[in-house]
Order: sequence, then structure tokens, then C-alpha cells
Amino acid sequence: MPVLPTIALDTNIWIYLTKEVFFELFVKLKQGKEDEEFTVLVNDVVIKEWQRNKAKTISSLADSIKIEYKAAKSLANHLSGEAKTKLLESLAEYKDEASRIRKATDRVNSVEEFMLSCKVFDTTEKQKLYVANLAIEKQPPFQNNKNNFNDALNYRSFCEFTEDSFPHQYDLIYVSNNPDDFIDKQTKEVHASITDGLSSMSIKNVTDLGEALQLAPELIDDFDDWIDAQLEDEAMYQLDIMRGK
Repeated sequence: MPVLPTIALDTNIWIYLTKEVFFELFVKLKQGKEDEEFTVLVNDVVIKEWQRNKAKTISSLADSIKIEYKAAKSLANHLSGEAKTKLLESLAEYKDEASRIRKATDRVNSVEEFMLSCKVFDTTEKQKLYVANLAIEKQPPFQNNKNNFNDALNYRSFCEFTEDSFPHQYDLIYVSNNPDDFIDKQTKEVHASITDGLSSMSIKNVTDLGEALQLAPELIDDFDDWIDAQLEDEAMYQLDIMRGK
């Protein structure tokens, strides 16, 4: 039973975290997890998708480093003296392809290491069968013949894992940049078919990891308020018993 606020990321968000522009968010995610501000959930499907895309992710990141290297080197041409020398020295390690691939590999491996340190669980055969039946019946999100199987399976498995969690403002914060794969465009809500049969839950769907990291610590305060309210209610209940009510 998850006690802390829970965050789950789809595979694309994990891949984005390897990029330099998202490095600060990656650091905040790690720190929040280590400081027990929230739990980060990962399932076997996300791990398999990550592994399947790992080589491509490293290659893409190495290409990005090359572009950044060339841009920084071009900037050096507008400098002079010690400033130019220092910049060129700092760029030297990015000069050859092997170095860029090594840097990219180290970054990707660091994200993977953190991912595997999170709360990892396996999707169940029951969950897979449930989503497969949705696809067979052409129920949302499969009504347009789009292959959303893993997206739907991930969403249901994360929801089911957290459905008995301690009460917070949100039982689950789900971060995905592909919300159209599981959210009804008309209602802006998750397709009811994906979570049918599960306990009623409060889920916050966001496309921005930064928003999720900002929300999660606030949920701890909500949990403390809930605990205080429960203790107060229990005290009043016991007082009523003593009074013979």
C-alpha cells in the first residue's frame, strides 16, 4: 500500500530525462524520491520499452551533444584571450565521436540506474487480458484502430497498484506527453473503460514533470491534515461513547 504521494512516468518522459535540457528536473526527481517526498512507480512494460529504445536514445543524445559542441565552438570564435582558451579547453572532451557516445551512454545509464531503484512491479496477466479484451471489442482507447495497448496497460496497472493507497489529494500523479492515448478528447477525462472495476480514485494527469514535482510535496500537507481530522473524529467518537451517546 503506497503511503507517500505516488508519481508514475510513461516511457517517453524517462527518455526525455536523459536530455541536458531536462537534467535539472531529473535531479529534482531523484532528490524528491530520496527525501521521501513521494514514491516513483515503474512497471515491467516501461522497463522493456526503455530497453528497446536504449540504443536509439544514446545515439540521439550523442547527436545532440555534437550539435551543442559545434554551437559552443562557434561561440568561442566571438571570444578572445583567456575566455576563449578556457571555453575551448572545456569543449575538448566532446571533440571526437567516441567521447560523445561515452558521455551519452553515461547519462542514459544514470537515468536507468535511478529508474531501477524506484518501486518496480510487474503487470499481471489479468491486466493484460483486460486490456486485450478492450482492444478486441474496439472500446476506447482502441476505437480508432490505434495501437494504444501498452499505454492503456500502463495506466491501468499504475492505477490498480495505487488504488488502496493512503488518502491524498491525488492517489496517483501520472506524467505522460501522450495524453490523447488514454484520455477522451471530449470529456478531457481518462476513458472510463480503462479503469472500469477499480476503486474510485483521484488521479492527476499532467504532461509536465515539473508540475508533478511541484504538486507532490503539497500532497503530504494534505495527508497530514487528513490524519489530524481522523484523530479528531476518533477522539470525538470515544468521547460520545463515554457520554453514553
